[in-house]
Amino acid sequence: MTQIRKIVLLLLVVLVLPQPALAQDPIQVDENTWDGNFRDYLTFSLEAHSSAEITDVDLFYRIVGQIATSRNKAKFTPGNTVSAQFTIDQTEPGNYMPPGTDVEYWWKITDADGNELKTEKQTLTFLDNRHNWQTRQNDRLTLYWYEGGDSFGDALFERANEALDTLETDIGISLENPIKIFIYANHNDLLQAISTGAQEWTGGQAFAEHGVVVIGVSPSQLDWGLGAMTHEMTHLVIHQATDNPFSDLPRWLDEGIAVYNENQEELDDDFKPVFDRAVANDKLMTLRTLSSPFPADPMEANLAYGQSGAVVKFIVDTYGSEAMANLLNIFADGALYDEALEQALKTNTDGLDNAFRESLGLPPLPGAEPAATEPAATEPAAEAESGESQPEAQPESADAAPAES
Repeated sequence: MTQIRKIVLLLLVVLVLPQPALAQDPIQVDENTWDGNFRDYLTFSLEAHSSAEITDVDLFYRIVGQIATSRNKAKFTPGNTVSAQFTIDQTEPGNYMPPGTDVEYWWKITDADGNELKTEKQTLTFLDNRHNWQTRQNDRLTLYWYEGGDSFGDALFERANEALDTLETDIGISLENPIKIFIYANHNDLLQAISTGAQEWTGGQAFAEHGVVVIGVSPSQLDWGLGAMTHEMTHLVIHQATDNPFSDLPRWLDEGIAVYNENQEELDDDFKPVFDRAVANDKLMTLRTLSSPFPADPMEANLAYGQSGAVVKFIVDTYGSEAMANLLNIFADGALYDEALEQALKTNTDGLDNAFRESLGLPPLPGAEPAATEPAATEPAAEAESGESQPEAQPESADAAPAES
């Protein structure tokens, strides 16, 4: 018993004796906040103190989905206690961020004794706060809209998910990162939300690196909006699946998949009449022509879109979805146009062109033999060779520039 009493007394002494205080970092953050108005400003604010004079405060930020990080000197008065701010001027075109941009940010603070503190990285979502958004969300996408009621939003949300399903089953590509879709109720609201360099007639934009689609759809134009939204979001999925530092897709393939995804059975009314007329008169464009930016003339542009969609449907129907998926995987490795087609479909651009023409009852291209249309065996994607140039594809939907320091 005596031994037990000694142990108890020792424990009591240990508990009563003052414990050494845990060491604190010399620099302490008291407040770390942000505030912003869309298309106006985005301001980061920090309050901190230290046992020595704080001499440097830097804000770092990165647009989620991009590699580059911007380092910026905050405005503050040096001292043991500081209030620091850094503002991104959203009225400058080079600083434009589409609605829904995710921004990762953190601070680095240095004092006169050489102590440094880096805050934990935080992420904010920069929304267009001029509207009261309604949302529908799952693990693949978030839909935002502010006019039209639940039935309007539900119809768009359902179509967006159907479009993603079609890309998986027919084309063989799927989302790697969730996307955001913003539906503006009229053209004027849309123009106030997209970058200042956009054309007046722009109906929507896909910001591939941000994973954002911005489109104008009035509740009275739901049918048009379902197709337009599908088209733009398809470009995001294609970008995620095939983006590489070496090459882009041929324009006909990028736009053709988007047109096909709008309606897998037939071309819509904007494209079908002009395409049918070109077939009847043997006035189709060549696929090599359609590998480059599309014509500016509206009628020729509609033919380019319609023909591209028809070629993609021809590939899916003739060679199969697995061959299409393999083709995109090869392009994702940076392959050149003919190289990718030869590996995936056992033909080149002219051969595919002639096979497509033959399916429509048209003669082959001048100087070319009719092409075989046997389904291609699926092979693993090969790495692209370097040193060969090709036309650069220009996506229909312009990617906005990231925020600059």
